[in-house]
Amino acid sequence: MSTRSPISKSSGFTLVEVLVAAAVFGLFSAALLATWTSLGTSALNTTSYAQRQNDQMRTLDYLKRDIRRATTVAIYNNSTLVSGVNNWGNTLELTMQKYYADSRQEDDAIGTRTTTAPTLTGGVITYGTPFTVRYYVSNGAIIRSEGGVLRTVGDAAGGFTLSFCTDTTGLIHSRINYSQRMRSGANRMLTRQVDMLCGQRAQL
Repeated sequence: MSTRSPISKSSGFTLVEVLVAAAVFGLFSAALLATWTSLGTSALNTTSYAQRQNDQMRTLDYLKRDIRRATTVAIYNNSTLVSGVNNWGNTLELTMQKYYADSRQEDDAIGTRTTTAPTLTGGVITYGTPFTVRYYVSNGAIIRSEGGVLRTVGDAAGGFTLSFCTDTTGLIHSRINYSQRMRSGANRMLTRQVDMLCGQRAQL
């Protein structure tokens, strides 16, 4: 009697197994991509929030310095002068003494800086020709205008708004808001508000 060796079948995956594996891999890839996209969006929103927060703090520093050394303070709502207490406007106008003339660029030692000699007139000391500093918002950016020279102190991407009023104690109440759409499909906003009370040096 002759013996036959069994015929060995070649090993491999069936079509069903291949389809199941492809489906599992596709689901895993989709979940990984969604997680990666979500992490990237969160990182962008966090960075944007930090940048707008820095803009707000920088603007408050400028406001505090300028209000303290101003000789006169006026609040406007667009072009209308705001009077009385707790009446809000969107533009702050400050009159400054010109203590010195500085032709240097920001953080640049090249240029001249000369002090202005004080003069006494009618019992009032003045330093040269006073100049005007204005704070307002243009296209979502916070603008500081010094003698007509404009400088952006808050990025336009922040969607900033400014509000000013004189409170019952005579101090200037400054409020900086921003509202910026988050980088995601949802209709959600990044918002932050900061307030500050500050008076002219004579009031402090």
